[in-house]
Amino acid sequence: MLHGRLQKSLHIFLLVLAGVLAVTGNAGAHFSDGTKLRTILLTIEDGALAAYIRTPAPLVFSDLVVRSQTQDEPLHSPYLSYETTATGGSYRLDLAGIEADSQAFSDRLAGSLAFSQSGADLKATVTGFRIRERMPDDEFNTGDSARSALAASGTEAEPQFGSAVIDFRIALQAPAPDAAVTVKAGYDPLIPGPGVSIENHLVDARISPPVSSTRPGQLEDGVEINGSHLATAIEFIHQGTLHILDGLDHVFLVVALALGVGATRKLIWLVTAFTLGHSVTLIASFLGLTPSWPWFIPLVEAAIAASVLYAAVAALLRRSGSILVFGAIGLLHGLGFSFVLGDILGRNAPDLILALASFNIGIEVGQIAILATTLGIVYAVTRLSEPAVRPLRVGALSGIAFLSAWWVVERMMVVV
Repeated sequence: MLHGRLQKSLHIFLLVLAGVLAVTGNAGAHFSDGTKLRTILLTIEDGALAAYIRTPAPLVFSDLVVRSQTQDEPLHSPYLSYETTATGGSYRLDLAGIEADSQAFSDRLAGSLAFSQSGADLKATVTGFRIRERMPDDEFNTGDSARSALAASGTEAEPQFGSAVIDFRIALQAPAPDAAVTVKAGYDPLIPGPGVSIENHLVDARISPPVSSTRPGQLEDGVEINGSHLATAIEFIHQGTLHILDGLDHVFLVVALALGVGATRKLIWLVTAFTLGHSVTLIASFLGLTPSWPWFIPLVEAAIAASVLYAAVAALLRRSGSILVFGAIGLLHGLGFSFVLGDILGRNAPDLILALASFNIGIEVGQIAILATTLGIVYAVTRLSEPAVRPLRVGALSGIAFLSAWWVVERMMVVV
């Protein structure tokens, strides 16, 4: 009786879960115009510490933005202008207002980030800035490239507030220019809209070659820049682990693989083939060996969803697929991994080999965690009630198949 009730409850739960996911689920693409990247680069010039910043404009006004968001009031700043359009209205950076009071604007730039050493705040002075209409394509990952970017001409037209980018240089009075520096947000963090993520690319160019790392969010808690290759490796392992765990399509593929093969020797071979596949395309993408056609990324995303559907159906039919098939699936998923890493790191970043290797290790850590969790649940259910294993397995795989089919249709609509 207990076994029968458990089976019935599992069926109901999985059906409801599948329905909810079908209506509301969205795996989220690995590319997004909502990814906002800020670069913070430290270097030593004439024996003194300097920071070069490339930031989306809203992060410089985050205190005003969050006040507008929470109190439902317009943005008020002498450096912003509002224009009414056919679809409503939008804000622009007011270049005339900035030029009229450039010192106060420089003070706002300096206040957007707070630097410290050993707990003591560092005095920060902005020595120059440039306003760009949108995120430029030029490099910003060494002292020389940052200086060149700041020397380039800025926009002459008033840029849209949401897409404008500001490059600026900060002179920092540091007692030990080559020692570790902590940087954190100087203003209250804004509330990102749906689908918007904020990434920070941190570059320590005080050493040669420079060391780079990434950190998500608005740095409310601060982050230390210390030129440590070990810290860089740990951070990218963390990023890789988070990415596979956050990517529902990748999670579902690994779950389907585990439920289709079980704790067998074949599982090891298929996982190895998948790992080799995604490692190849992750590296190839950063070497510039993948197409740059506008439809390529959406097509890959649709193919990734199709690969999840295949894995779920194959597992339901007890045909887990061959090593070659899962190697090819790994090639697809590696492209997906490269899209997100390219957004937050950039393909010309220093310390690229270490970052790629560490990110890949993080993916494997997450993959092992998913496999262990899935097989652990199956083992626990088997010990508790063996007859419940089959309906649990069929229900989970059916839900994955249904949702991945939805993703295929959804993503193909973007392609066409």
